[in-house]
Amino acid sequence: MKDKFTYNTEMAQTYETNARISIPTYDALFGMVQSYFRTEISGEDASVLVIGAGGGKELSTWGPANPEWTFTGVDISEEMLKIAQHKTNQLGMSHRVNLIHGTINDLPIADEAFDAASCILVLHFIDNVQEKLELLRSIHAHMKPGAPFVLVSAYGDRDATELKDRLNVWRSFWLDAGKPPAVVNEMVNTGIMKISFLPEKQIEGLLRESGFTHITKFFVTGLFGGWMCHAGGTDGLDIECDV
Repeated sequence: MKDKFTYNTEMAQTYETNARISIPTYDALFGMVQSYFRTEISGEDASVLVIGAGGGKELSTWGPANPEWTFTGVDISEEMLKIAQHKTNQLGMSHRVNLIHGTINDLPIADEAFDAASCILVLHFIDNVQEKLELLRSIHAHMKPGAPFVLVSAYGDRDATELKDRLNVWRSFWLDAGKPPAVVNEMVNTGIMKISFLPEKQIEGLLRESGFTHITKFFVTGLFGGWMCHAGGTDGLDIECDV
């Protein structure tokens, strides 16, 4: 079966290499999410929504080990979707993967909501806080009540020493990988510090405001954190209260 898109081998290799430098626990992260989904999904069949599916890491990790799962992946980058499409074809999973070039608003209207959803390394590329909230609300609207959701994003208070210390750790990842100091400094100034950081409590607040409950931080590496939670019901009975 031919790829839906032309596959760029060099781009794919560069993306995965850089991801593993920036997040040394990159591969373990996706295994952790799979374990969480498996414990939370009732029955073997499951429909999984993947926001930011370009690159195909979710598909290549979760797909082969869970042959009864189906996936709907969304990404605004056509180039990244080429990588996901290639991996899908290589794994023989095309019959249970639907890749959509666009945003969550481009999802087809369906009668059934998703059994699980993920948004990994996407939220920090959205600058506007209201747009972040709208994305999380849209994800929640496409999920079954009680379904598990995982969010992974860069986080931190730009003015806090804590973020500066973690930034130094992130910088060391790249130096240890052989990048010259001048190049790493440029990556910090024109790259990583251009993304949208929010304090941990604000991210958790956005999740609650979007309708998610039982919010638990489960992952931290360098500049990035991960939260697992559930889609709350529509009757308001599942909404958490701060005390």
